[in-house]
Amino acid sequence: MVGEQKNTHPEKEFVYVPVPQMDEEDEIDLLELWNIIWKGKWFIMGFSLVCTLAAVYVSLFILPVIYKSDLVLQPMQNDNSSMSKLSGLIGNLPLPINLNKGGNKSANIVAFLKSRNLKTRLIKKYNLLPRIYKDIWDSEKQKWVVDEPEAEPTVVTALQQNIMNSFFQVNQDMKTSLIRISWIDQEPEFAAKMLNNVVKELTYYLDNEYETDAKRERQFIDKQLKQSNKELEYWENQVPSQKLTLAKIQRERLVAQTIYAELRKQLELAKISESRELISFKIPDNSFIPEKKYKPKRSMICLLTLIVAGFSSIFIIFFVNFISNIKKKKK
Repeated sequence: MVGEQKNTHPEKEFVYVPVPQMDEEDEIDLLELWNIIWKGKWFIMGFSLVCTLAAVYVSLFILPVIYKSDLVLQPMQNDNSSMSKLSGLIGNLPLPINLNKGGNKSANIVAFLKSRNLKTRLIKKYNLLPRIYKDIWDSEKQKWVVDEPEAEPTVVTALQQNIMNSFFQVNQDMKTSLIRISWIDQEPEFAAKMLNNVVKELTYYLDNEYETDAKRERQFIDKQLKQSNKELEYWENQVPSQKLTLAKIQRERLVAQTIYAELRKQLELAKISESRELISFKIPDNSFIPEKKYKPKRSMICLLTLIVAGFSSIFIIFFVNFISNIKKKKK
């Protein structure tokens, strides 16, 4: 018909999709869960009490009492003001040596304290193997309780197992550069004594074995200076002859004097540079004989045991109830 308008937008057909509903049996009934827990309350309390009493007994009579002693090292820094006063004078000398060396001194100390070199010294010098492997050491007979001689522990065995890391610890505060070393042992006196021994080994290493670039350079210049001194003495003792004229003697003597004088200057510079690279430390917090035990933390052990035992007992009750329901359904 004229004037009749067609509906260009037909209504959309909606399809109803039923939403699946949970069965009543599948719904979680909190009240039912509480009833299950309430029925097993005596088991929960009894199981938790037994486990806690066992933890108390173990912490009191089985776990060994361990003590921890600490010591703090402070690396010393050289006075840069004195070096700055000498920089003008040293800069005018030929072939000046760089005085800005030195590196991170605290890092060098930490590296030695964590090194196998120190651990080897401590084990050998203070006979630590019987303490490390005390379970297979007969203190009365002073021998290892092993079936074969090859099974006896050695220093290499202790190093490969990193067993010393469990009682000898080294930590550095990056902000203050302070180094804290700790020793853990069942004997508090021994723990403090070993820290003092560590300081002795560190002192000996820095004084006698630690070698810097400046030290090697000073030793090289010193060797060259001795050779130059012999050369200068040789020409000073020469007399003119037909083969050796006075002019040649004077010329060689002047060259030897010049070389000797320059090497003397370089030797003084090397000594200054070497002194700047020397590593030293002081002990602001010395070792002590601890009186308070470090381990075991009995209260923490008992509290954690009580919590874990409580949750475990609840899980056991739910599991037993679940098995019981399955058996009822099968019937």
